[in-house]
Amino acid sequence: MKTRIVMGTFAALLAVGCSKKKPEEGKEPAVGTGATTQPVGSGGSAGSGSAATTPEAPKPDPKLLARGEYVAKMFGCGVCHVGFGPTGPDFSKPFSGGLEIPEVFGTWRGPNITPHKGSGIGNWKVEEIMAAVREGVRPDGSHLYPVMPYLNFNRMTDDDARALAVYLQSIPAIDNVVAPNKDLKMPQIPAPKPENKPDPVDDPVKHGEYLVTVMHCNACHASPGKDGMPDMAHPFSGGMVMELPIFGEGKLIPANLTSDKETGLGKWSEADIAKALKTMTRPDGTTIQGPMQFYQAGWSTLEDKDINAVAAFIHQLPAEKHKVPKSTFKPKPMGPPPGAGSGSAAAGSGTGSAAAGSAAAGSGSATK
Repeated sequence: MKTRIVMGTFAALLAVGCSKKKPEEGKEPAVGTGATTQPVGSGGSAGSGSAATTPEAPKPDPKLLARGEYVAKMFGCGVCHVGFGPTGPDFSKPFSGGLEIPEVFGTWRGPNITPHKGSGIGNWKVEEIMAAVREGVRPDGSHLYPVMPYLNFNRMTDDDARALAVYLQSIPAIDNVVAPNKDLKMPQIPAPKPENKPDPVDDPVKHGEYLVTVMHCNACHASPGKDGMPDMAHPFSGGMVMELPIFGEGKLIPANLTSDKETGLGKWSEADIAKALKTMTRPDGTTIQGPMQFYQAGWSTLEDKDINAVAAFIHQLPAEKHKVPKSTFKPKPMGPPPGAGSGSAAAGSGTGSAAAGSAAAGSGSATK
């Protein structure tokens, strides 16, 4: 079954609804109410000369913020949550959402994940953001759709998840109401409590497995199952068919990333894979098209030890012989995303189903 994809792995992350319930006393207003609280002066009247003040919240550790920004770039948060307007991605409004993606299971929307208290996640606590990212559960207990790859993010360490949440709380708040995702024809799969297994940074292959899992590359590079969704029994052998009418014409078919020498990346070196991730250029000099290009703004800034670890993991994937048809996609002329330091990365990604297992990032006849 053909899967329509127009950018997508991070979408349902925080499908913010609009509640009209009055906030309980002593609690922050619910997301979407637009309500705010005002300090009340002595005696309850304005102008009494003794207005109460709210103590300034302590500023986050700069190192924590830096790590959170790095994680957001690596895991592509700005890709699906980019601001979106009538003519396409609005890079001046990163993380404000609005992208609509038609899929075989319905049209999903990338929510506003800026700290705006009315239309974003400004009323969410750090722990609540962490739970949404890794468990797919909102503060009100409702569940996300696995378009948001929380089953991959479940592997994220506590430290990385906290850094990401703190970073999202620090970015500029943008008021942009995005309709919630309510009627997608796909199961809302429960996730286990995160195990917080260490990221084995001293082992390149195991560190690479951690990174490509949370980079959710299996969302696009899996082989298609009978229902047209990714077959997680074959997470890296490619073949999912994508169409991105907003960004170009034709079909994109993600590559076989396994080490098969005829149908996969078996003839690529680790250096070739690392270069492709950073520059979107294959060993033969051709350019990788499609959603992977929208990750480049973030991936091009990754440290060598991380890019090399991803390449090491991909390079050792067991060979699966699976010939992937050549893509016919031709991109529309489009301005480049903002500089790599912006962290917004643009809009796009894969099938959005990201069901489980390790992931990989790479290219061949097509892209992520």
